[in-house]
Amino acid sequence: MEPVRQATDADIPELVRLRELLGERMGAGTAGGWQEAYAEVLRERMGGPDLVAYVVDAPGAGLAACGIGIVQVRLPGPFRPDGRVGHLLNMVTDPAWRRRGYGSAILTALLRWFRERDVNRVDLHATPEGAALYRRHGFREPPNPALTWHPTP
Repeated sequence: MEPVRQATDADIPELVRLRELLGERMGAGTAGGWQEAYAEVLRERMGGPDLVAYVVDAPGAGLAACGIGIVQVRLPGPFRPDGRVGHLLNMVTDPAWRRRGYGSAILTALLRWFRERDVNRVDLHATPEGAALYRRHGFREPPNPALTWHPTP
């Protein structure tokens, strides 16, 4: 039996907790008051046509791992004729439950979800620890570098 299931509204507090863990690992911390806005977007969009979250329950209580998929619409082009692009977000496993295959199982479920929607491109930002998992599932570095801009405070 596959341990992965689609998240429900009851999972939102745990999805926020796991996102906080990921932020801490990436050096972003938990400051900023984003948690309630994050929870609200999940309540509004989760399970709709363009956002899904998959989770693995921790034995006992809470969540061991999660991952979120979003379908975004961009301008059509040669590699995305309909303009739709998938984005993988918030793939995180609680440290107490790592190295059990939960991330791989969630990633498999998310890629199946994207295929069912005929999304032919999925992007993500990987942590150094997670990059090998994504490469095993067919992710590659793009031929052109991805750059990010943030306004200077």
